[in-house]
Amino acid sequence: MQILGELEAVRSISADDLAASLQVSRRTVAHDVAALQADLDGVASIVSSNGRYRLLVADPRGYRVVRASLGTSDESFNDPGTRESHIVVRLFRALVPVRIESLAAAMSVGRTTVVADLARVRTLVAQVDLSIEGRPNVGLTLQGPELQQRLHVLRNHFAVAYPPSDELTRIRRLVERQVTAVGLDIANAEELTKWAMVAVDRSRNGRHIDYVPIRYSGLAATPAHAFAEKLARDLSSGFRVDVSGDDITFLSLPVAGMRAPGDENAASQFSVGDGASSLVAEVLAAVNASMDIDLAGSDFLTEFARHLEYMLNRMRYRIWIDASGVSNIRQDFPVAYQMATVASHVIEGQMGLPVEDSEVAFLAAYFQVFLETRDIQATPYLRVAVVADTGRISAELVRLQLTKILPRSTEFRVVSLSDANARDLSDVDLAVVSGGADIECNAPVLHVNRVLDRRELERQLERLQLHLPMRDRMARSGSVLAGALDEARFFALPAGTEYDDAVNYMTGHLETRGLLEAGFGERIRQREAQAGMQLDPWVGFPHMTLESQSSVMLAVGVVPRTEEEEGVRLIVLLGVPADPGRSESVLVQVYDEVLRLGARRDLLTALCQVTSYEDFYYFMENNSITEGEN
Repeated sequence: MQILGELEAVRSISADDLAASLQVSRRTVAHDVAALQADLDGVASIVSSNGRYRLLVADPRGYRVVRASLGTSDESFNDPGTRESHIVVRLFRALVPVRIESLAAAMSVGRTTVVADLARVRTLVAQVDLSIEGRPNVGLTLQGPELQQRLHVLRNHFAVAYPPSDELTRIRRLVERQVTAVGLDIANAEELTKWAMVAVDRSRNGRHIDYVPIRYSGLAATPAHAFAEKLARDLSSGFRVDVSGDDITFLSLPVAGMRAPGDENAASQFSVGDGASSLVAEVLAAVNASMDIDLAGSDFLTEFARHLEYMLNRMRYRIWIDASGVSNIRQDFPVAYQMATVASHVIEGQMGLPVEDSEVAFLAAYFQVFLETRDIQATPYLRVAVVADTGRISAELVRLQLTKILPRSTEFRVVSLSDANARDLSDVDLAVVSGGADIECNAPVLHVNRVLDRRELERQLERLQLHLPMRDRMARSGSVLAGALDEARFFALPAGTEYDDAVNYMTGHLETRGLLEAGFGERIRQREAQAGMQLDPWVGFPHMTLESQSSVMLAVGVVPRTEEEEGVRLIVLLGVPADPGRSESVLVQVYDEVLRLGARRDLLTALCQVTSYEDFYYFMENNSITEGEN
């Protein structure tokens, strides 16, 4: 079940990462995967390629049946993580010290196994200022502040401590009534139900909170605390317990730190922050300075400010957020995740506290929405001239084929070969010649000989996608880098070349040959001095706006290094037109592929060894860097 859970959560996972997550050897993983293949029996398959596992489901309904049958077996204590949770929960809920023999019997394992598990559990709980005290033969107890014990169990062991029950269902219904009564979304009830369940159970057993950190003192006068007071009264009367004092502060925490409500009135009612509009501006400025992408005019900025306000609450009160719904966002939307990483540095600087990975994931979700909505709102027309070299009918056939491929907003015009000159075509973004005639045109020129070969048209357009000012991009199957590159802009650099030297050589060479405007390299060096553009030790992405060139300039350099060597392997040099809408569209596309490529160390190790543009092109086309392309 754990293996299936890991494979369902990601598009693919390396054998090493899977083994580390399960705390077993690669051999054990291989053995268990083979056993799973037999259980899945054709409804699904776990494939292995280049040391990575991937789950392929052929029959979704049949897969759900098989998966459910695996999950209905009794709780297995063969997994160390399951045993560790069981130990923490037993000690947390026990009214008297728990002996090792009792733990061993409950899990059907030997005393030696429990002793080894306890050593790991002690290390884990020590990270949150808790400890396990007592003598093995007399009994063990979980020691530490009551609030800290509750928070630890809520975050890591709730499902084990409080499985589905009639009492949990009753508490959920009570919480849902309270939540809807004040205008909050019903989704907020799920997390609050867990906190209410813990409060009821601990109060019933006389385990009240006797101390809360000073950082919670400001909650007493907030609407979140008032809501918690009413909830505590209903819980006390409905379940014959005493939920009072600091237990109410405990119940106010998930309200103050909840996901920002969609309803504006409810959001402002429960906010305990001072607003985050200034932080929004600071975050967007940092993203623009780091990535050259301006999101200041995006929609949803009000919602983003609200999200940041509640996020700051969670950071202040050490409350977490469930990010399972956005667990794959780093792989699916690497540009948005890079923006979120930049934003997290700004927030950490202001708060003096680290931003958790789950919070970065939710920030990335907002940034992806910004990118998507901006693309929808600002769709410029693509202007295409079809040049009739082999006759008007052939040109019309080409135009009809292009209408099936290019965005619906594209404007077409058919011109004769005699009118196909730089002056008459000065306003077009693309010229398509239905024949082999050479024409003068500042825009990209595409020659089509077989007018009915739509697939060939698509392939040629893919190679021009960075040079065409269209937002609604074509669904592509190939590499942006490979398609936009040519032999003159590929550099196989000498072994041992450092990043700065590589950038200087590439810009200097391109400027000398007239392929890049003069002064571009100097501007790159000035920007590098202010904010480095080496994304990580292996990959550099120096980019800058062009001042005089109107078309995209893309160059790639590779430095051969072995897997063990330190230093840069890949440099992607990009110059984009001065038009902000055009430049940001190109930046997002290239950023996306560079970040995805940077995450594939296996590909970079091989890619940095290529010595020609042709080798680079075929390598990128034959080694897809996104699972979707496969």
